[in-house]
Amino acid sequence: MNWHEVIDERSLEMHRVVARELRADPSKLDRVVAWIERFLADPDYSVHSKDALTEWLDLIRTRGLPGVLAALVDRSEEGQRMRQSSPFAVVMPQDERRAILARYEPISTRTHPAGVSCLTSSPGPSVRR
Repeated sequence: MNWHEVIDERSLEMHRVVARELRADPSKLDRVVAWIERFLADPDYSVHSKDALTEWLDLIRTRGLPGVLAALVDRSEEGQRMRQSSPFAVVMPQDERRAILARYEPISTRTHPAGVSCLTSSPGPSVRR
C-alpha cells in the first residue's frame, strides 16, 4: 500500500465516523453548513478551497442528508476527491480522530509517498539536492 492509499483509507475511516455521527444526530449537518458559509464569506480564504466548499454546500442543499451520507463513504475516485476537501471535521469526535490517526501512524513509517521503496536499486534519473 502506498502513502496515498493509506491517506485515502484513513480518510474513509474518519468519514465513516462522521456518517455515523450525522445519522445519530442529523442536526449536526447545520453546524457543517454554518462552518462552510463562514469560510465562503471570508475574502482571504482561497478560491480553490471555496470551490470545494461550494461543491459540498451544493450537495448538502440538493441531495440532503442521504446524499451527504453516500458521498462520505463513496469509495470511487470522486468520493476520494470530495473527502480531500471535507468540511466535516467540525462534527468529528476528536477522541475518535486521535485514535484513527494513532492506528495509521505505524503504517506511515512503512510507506513512501510515491509508494516506492526508498532502498530501490533500479536506475533512474539523477536527482540533484
